Amino acid sequence: MARSIQKLVGLTINVPERAKQTLDRQAAARGAASSVWAGQVFDIGFAAVCAREKSMPITDVDLDAIAGATLLLWSRGDWDSASIAKGLGVPEATVEKILAGWREYRRAG
Repeated sequence: MARSIQKLVGLTINVPERAKQTLDRQAAARGAASSVWAGQVFDIGFAAVCAREKSMPITDVDLDAIAGATLLLWSRGDWDSASIAKGLGVPEATVEKILAGWREYRRAG
């Protein structure tokens, strides 16, 4: 699947010291910079907020799927729906719906 490159812009946020310590620990466990991990965490939450804004029903299971799929996509970028489904332990049809929704959201953004 071809990925479009979008211009990234900087954003400064302030988080509590304990949150920063947690982000640092989580990033280190993933072999990533804290800023990269924080960006990925932002993407997960932002996707959920945008879905809610569009009146899409979001449950904890949906959020788990969004988070898992986003992290898998960030880590490789070229996963196919069968590989993502296997990695998440969900039906491929679920992954295809997530990816279709994500593509639609990205086009609308």
